[in-house]
Amino acid sequence: MFDCITFGGATRDIFFKTSKGFIFPDPEDEEEKMLAFKYGQKIITDNAIFSFGGGAFNTAVSLNKLGLKVSTHINVGRDESAHSIVEKLRDIGVDTCLVKTDPVNHTALSLLVMDKKDHVAFLHRGANNYLKFPQQEILKRTKWFFITSLTGHSARMLPELIEFADLNNIKVAINPGGSQLKGDCGNLRGMLDKIELIILNHEEAETLACSEDNCEVITDTRLLLNKIQKMGPKKVIVTEGEDGSYYYDGNTINFEPAFKVKLVKDTTGAGDAFGSTFLAGIIKGFSVQKSQKMAAINAANVTEFTGAQDGLLTEKEIESKLKKIKVMR
Repeated sequence: MFDCITFGGATRDIFFKTSKGFIFPDPEDEEEKMLAFKYGQKIITDNAIFSFGGGAFNTAVSLNKLGLKVSTHINVGRDESAHSIVEKLRDIGVDTCLVKTDPVNHTALSLLVMDKKDHVAFLHRGANNYLKFPQQEILKRTKWFFITSLTGHSARMLPELIEFADLNNIKVAINPGGSQLKGDCGNLRGMLDKIELIILNHEEAETLACSEDNCEVITDTRLLLNKIQKMGPKKVIVTEGEDGSYYYDGNTINFEPAFKVKLVKDTTGAGDAFGSTFLAGIIKGFSVQKSQKMAAINAANVTEFTGAQDGLLTEKEIESKLKKIKVMR
């Protein structure tokens, strides 16, 4: 029996760190910036880091590191990247019975060009776009589904997953991607009453709350929480980056501040770390407050490393940091 099965993407991430780029304001949007290089220039990077990413992969690694029994449903190609992904899952003890091999499409690849802590990402979705509904009997062997971003044709699987979970008394946590929030938003809205926990950042929450008749900026997170919770999910988390996170279950709103770090190296994977750690806390029977604190600590620690997985903590390591926070306060 699994504590959780994760669904979504798995990627090979390559980070190129360079100080050779030029950063300047975007002429089309004064609030944005652009990273540029001289045309035709050969760039010698300061460093190259090979890592892993993808929502389902990241969350499976995180949940496993926190002591839960986990399987993950991902789609990879027939290539060296796929071998590395499966090998890592097996090495750490994540069940791979739901990992599918795509005979046509390459394993997803992310190329991230970094200047200090910010980056520009080039994404090849590859096999991530072709994840299909898996063999059903295996899916019954879990207490929770954690559904991350489903891209391309994979998004069509969402209604099946949620309906299957509902019929088999499996709780669903979801951190939806753009395909669910925009292109298939109508489908997601119609299924929210079958969701136990939805995790969103503020911008994603505004997108979900937005309707064709009423699309407005909602700066008050408490109003946003209330609006989304009334749409059906039992529990809602809205994260505000370095400003903390909010939880609401229809009765109680809980705010927890973000955990500060000395130096942010890379924010890749911080959201996956937060969502998976909060869910792990709930599965283990911890209070909402403690689960949020744990999530904040793990997410912050990930930003001190390059890549989405190297900074993930064990429960013991998080508990140690929690004790230090209490002493400081």
